[in-house]
Amino acid sequence: MKKITNCLFLLFTLVFNAQTKVAGTYHVNSGNPDDGGYNWMLLENHNFAMVTFGQIIAGTWSIDKDNLISFVPSTPKYPFDVYGRYDAGQKGTKIMFDNFDRSSKTYMGSTGRGVQPVLNEDANCFSYPMVKEFNNDFNDIVLSVRLFDQLKDTFYVAENKKYNNFIIMYYASTARQRPFTARLKGDRLYFRNDDTPSSPRKDLQPEELKEMSKFVANGLSGFSKESIISNKAYNIEAYGPGERSIEEDFDEESYLTYNYNFDSSKEIYTAKYPRGASEDDAYHDLDTMYKYNRIELKPNQNSYKKVEKSIFTITCKE
Repeated sequence: MKKITNCLFLLFTLVFNAQTKVAGTYHVNSGNPDDGGYNWMLLENHNFAMVTFGQIIAGTWSIDKDNLISFVPSTPKYPFDVYGRYDAGQKGTKIMFDNFDRSSKTYMGSTGRGVQPVLNEDANCFSYPMVKEFNNDFNDIVLSVRLFDQLKDTFYVAENKKYNNFIIMYYASTARQRPFTARLKGDRLYFRNDDTPSSPRKDLQPEELKEMSKFVANGLSGFSKESIISNKAYNIEAYGPGERSIEEDFDEESYLTYNYNFDSSKEIYTAKYPRGASEDDAYHDLDTMYKYNRIELKPNQNSYKKVEKSIFTITCKE
């Protein structure tokens, strides 16, 4: 009798596990035949990645007894990152604004001078990079954006003691996803409502797992690095053809050591084996690279004077 009970318990456990297997791949149709829909990868280690045209969301997942899956996306701590370096040949201050667009009203300035919008209201026809040179030095940089349903702006202050050349990265709402849920029914995921189920779950194949792990790792660790590398035209951490920096087994330190000589006093990398580039293609000239160090941001509840004139006025000509 005891053996029969044990066998029934084992059978129940196997059936239960089979019914609640979550790890695998799912596809959700977006309704747009041109974008390929939403491809979901849920890994056994409870990491996940959602890949669609022009966007990656990565984070962790968990499931409760009612088969409700909770997704917690990996998001940057703050909506901005500030990186800086000292350029002895730079007069005043030079700032590159990365990933700023008109979807959110962002402000930048300093505690002494107040803040102003980065972009005009009807900004369009953006080009890369967006660079502004200021005549004055910045003892600090103040940034602000109103997030989600906040009633007032939150300010972030980066204290500056030695830099005059900056890259400010803005993480748009697509990079600051809130936690969300999906229901697992049978072998399909149901988001929001029961009208749009995913395709049936498929096991991740070894090659898929290796490929998708890169997206997961990149999505989980792509924010707030201690330093970034850029050439003069702001080709940030490209490392040549193929964007090899996102490869799972890519060793940035070894790559730089092997290919570049580093001047620590100027924080400049010079190629050991220069490849050169055409004069009109500075973006792909990787013979000289510059190291920018992340400056800690501190949230600040102070109120700063706002100037209505924007830093950039970008409008297409009719």
